[in-house]
Amino acid sequence: MNDLSTAINYERVCDQSLRKVEETAKPRSNLYTYFSLLLGSPHELVLESKIKFNDSILKGLPYTFEISDLIKEYSETEIIDLKRQYSALFEVGDEGPPAPIREDLFLSQPAKLREDLVRFYDYFGYTLNDEFQWQMDHLSIEIEFMHFLIFQELESNDNKLSFQLGQLDFSEKHLVNWIPDLSATINRLGNGDIYSKIVVELNNFLLIDNNWQKETINSIHKTGS
Repeated sequence: MNDLSTAINYERVCDQSLRKVEETAKPRSNLYTYFSLLLGSPHELVLESKIKFNDSILKGLPYTFEISDLIKEYSETEIIDLKRQYSALFEVGDEGPPAPIREDLFLSQPAKLREDLVRFYDYFGYTLNDEFQWQMDHLSIEIEFMHFLIFQELESNDNKLSFQLGQLDFSEKHLVNWIPDLSATINRLGNGDIYSKIVVELNNFLLIDNNWQKETINSIHKTGS
């Protein structure tokens, strides 16, 4: 059976009894929010070095994941050190950034990557402020988009499946396609600074969350056979 035939005869559905949106959406959304904040540029965003954290906001998470120690270390790092470490890892270097934090740059500007991001953002109604349009492929923004999709999944009454499939598709096309390699690059650099730790933990989280998403979504034959 060729790909076209498969696309015609099969459709994807979500097992809502496994998904348990009312329980899992908020803690998942919160985790994506935390990682988006942790990876936002301390040069361009109005950030405080302290991020409030409470274990209760992760209640209902469908898997085990710890982030409190990471947030604590980030919050105890001086803003001047955050700026220095961020620039040294993600922005500057003799031959470019050691570990580019933008998907387009990290993957050496593959054709139509930005166009695909625009399609995702436009289709789901995700709007970027003008000052962030040029870096729509920034890791922090891509993670924030996942938070947006999960929040819409929870709020939607009649379109949950679209937001659920959107999460899985976006995660596979624009997160797990390059973050494992970014994490491996950072591991080779051996900096050991806070941003290195954040990316490594983000990679762990994305793989766990992506696998969980796939467990809740199945392909079925349209004729029921």
